Amino acid sequence: MSKLISLAEAKVGDRYTIAKLMCSNTQQLLGMGLAPGAVIRILNRSDRGSVMIGLDSQRFCLNHELAQNILLKTPELPGVNLRTAPVGTRLRITGYAPAHPGYKRKLLAMGLTPGTEVEVIRHAPLGDPIDIKVRGFHLTLRRDEADALQVSPL
Repeated sequence: MSKLISLAEAKVGDRYTIAKLMCSNTQQLLGMGLAPGAVIRILNRSDRGSVMIGLDSQRFCLNHELAQNILLKTPELPGVNLRTAPVGTRLRITGYAPAHPGYKRKLLAMGLTPGTEVEVIRHAPLGDPIDIKVRGFHLTLRRDEADALQVSPL
């Protein structure tokens, strides 16, 4: 079971699922697509506590008071892939997606072999590229390359 946190506590770079809206202007948030179940990414945080989030291709900046009234939970990991894994997640490569056969050779050459452990270090603000740590070094993968890897949580 996931622990609920407020948007004001969320870490920059991570992805979360909106669990509950506890504010007076709920209808306005729903109209923007910020509904329970929506997956958002924390893009930035200001010194004053306002938070910039990304939802699909949209960006929103919410003040600290509003951010405190939006409860989030981390996405469940069973169907995880590199593109949606939260920052800090450790994964094991289990294979390669059959939909991306052209990338298998390239990924093998980079040391991304089945059984290898990787850690998600950061996601770029628009989701591409993804920085991972593998075998003690950092490697940056494009979306298609990351989607070609099949992974499971450790």
